Amino acid sequence: MSLLLIGCKKDQSITEVNSNVTKNKNRKDYIDFKYDKVVAFASVHPMDYFDGDFDKELDVKKFKDTISRKLDLNQIKKLNYILSGNQDDDLSEPAVSADCFYPRHNIIFLKEEKIVNYISVCFECNQIKSSKPTSAKMQNFAGFFNSINLKMFYSPIEHKEYYDSLKLVNNKN
Repeated sequence: MSLLLIGCKKDQSITEVNSNVTKNKNRKDYIDFKYDKVVAFASVHPMDYFDGDFDKELDVKKFKDTISRKLDLNQIKKLNYILSGNQDDDLSEPAVSADCFYPRHNIIFLKEEKIVNYISVCFECNQIKSSKPTSAKMQNFAGFFNSINLKMFYSPIEHKEYYDSLKLVNNKN
């Protein structure tokens, strides 16, 4: 008889877990802080502005080799949806990650020209670092950056060649 009770108890916990998964589809907004603007950018040499220390405050003035996009309201809304973990795609996460963390794609939230939140993404090692934890998946970030024309590459050589060519074209204009 006690085996039956333990079995029922186990079934009940599975039901609770499943109901929590359903509830999580309506997560609260990631962007619950004040900001003036949101900028997404891709960099050829990310260590120029990070100096290898991701715990110190980022300096916007050091972003000298970047291609950036100021996000509009629709892009910010889509970003918030992704960051909140509400993206409805059935995406599996890459299984392999490395220790390199060379984040070429970034998103910063600014308030009076100071960074109030940042998200740094390294597609080469499949890692994300941010000042506030996010529920987004790597594939969601890839899709988002590609949608705002900050193309992502898994190869650093392809990335550098592409963004160096963009910088060259922009400098001629």
